[in-house]
Amino acid sequence: MQKTYATLARIVSGVPSTVDPESALLEANMPPLHVLCLRARLSIFENTRACQMDWMRRPPPEPPPRAGFRISPLSRDELYAFVDAYTKDYGITESSPREERFFRSSIPPWYAASAHRVTIGVELPIDHSITDEEELIREKRRVSEEALALHSHRSWILATDGGVDVPKSAGVGILLSSLNSSEIIEKASINCGARPCSYRTESRALLLALEKLMIPRIRHRRKTLLVVTDSQSLLAALNKGPLSQTDWTEDQIWQRLLTLTRAGWSVHLQFCYGHCGVHANELADQYATQTMESGQYTEQGIAPLWHTDLLTCFTTQLTNKWRSTLRQDTHRYLLCGTRPSDLSGKDLITQEVLHRQELVHLARARCGESELWGRLYWAVRDCTTNADSATSHRNSLHICALTTIQLHRGRTLFPRRRGRKTSLQ
Repeated sequence: MQKTYATLARIVSGVPSTVDPESALLEANMPPLHVLCLRARLSIFENTRACQMDWMRRPPPEPPPRAGFRISPLSRDELYAFVDAYTKDYGITESSPREERFFRSSIPPWYAASAHRVTIGVELPIDHSITDEEELIREKRRVSEEALALHSHRSWILATDGGVDVPKSAGVGILLSSLNSSEIIEKASINCGARPCSYRTESRALLLALEKLMIPRIRHRRKTLLVVTDSQSLLAALNKGPLSQTDWTEDQIWQRLLTLTRAGWSVHLQFCYGHCGVHANELADQYATQTMESGQYTEQGIAPLWHTDLLTCFTTQLTNKWRSTLRQDTHRYLLCGTRPSDLSGKDLITQEVLHRQELVHLARARCGESELWGRLYWAVRDCTTNADSATSHRNSLHICALTTIQLHRGRTLFPRRRGRKTSLQ
């Protein structure tokens, strides 16, 4: 399995079969196989735990009395003890409250009849030809304020934001009387735990704001609401509709929205670019920062742990431990350390999109298997004793760099024999 998985990593990254497995995994940006297996098993146990609330007290079934019975390689207790050892530094243990798993929508189809009274503005096109950073910020602010101005007539303005500064986090919501008002009518905040992702803090912030700031005002005579958020991914998820949600928090957000619309409310959720000077968003961001610094939240306790955040935290810790055990005498380690390849597929200087062949050439160069100078590097390395390994690595890299320059100037390192092709052609 390990060998097959390493071969898959080489195919994905486009490097030759001579590349060591660790470098191939880093180039393909793939976690090691044992991390994938442990993550999958934890996910299965978490699903089982969510389905059966008394699963810890119920003994496992007896194995069938036949020869060749295969015992599970890792028991439930052993796995959670193993997981707790990696996550306890973040206050996450087996007994930490989990967010409810989503298996069936709490919204019946006939209850969603008023969903048309909820509108969502997800896209805000900008001029992508702008390269100057300050001008780009001004462009983002302009399009954001223009989109918000179309709904400035609404009676209530609700700005939400989520902040993450490990190990601190916060999901906050503030209620304003107008878009340009600095007077906060009411605010709410909740601690989202030590290892939440920014998406979860944003979604928790919106759920909290609707539940604590708007539902108590459901009978108010003014029934128009504008929600301002800088989480485009959250609005994109909510834009699927109330009957198409796959997570508990998003389902609960839609439940609160439909509660408002069934009472005659009209709600618009608008995306705006963050950190560009939009007044309502800046106020929410400042409140989130202050809340994390002071540690004072309006809600008691910590928000339940999201299933995805638990898996991400566990996977990150395992991957970091694996990276600390990597060989340090490989060509890729000397160039890049334990950093994986860039998944953006863009040139880091010009930001131009690289095509597949360019990505393959970069991967081979980083792994010391480039057609241009990889063979010279390994020739120098193999002819050097271990005592001089540190010096030889630096010297060989220097030689390889000079050789690359010479090749680009038109010189040939490996001259072709007459009538026979080489890999350089």
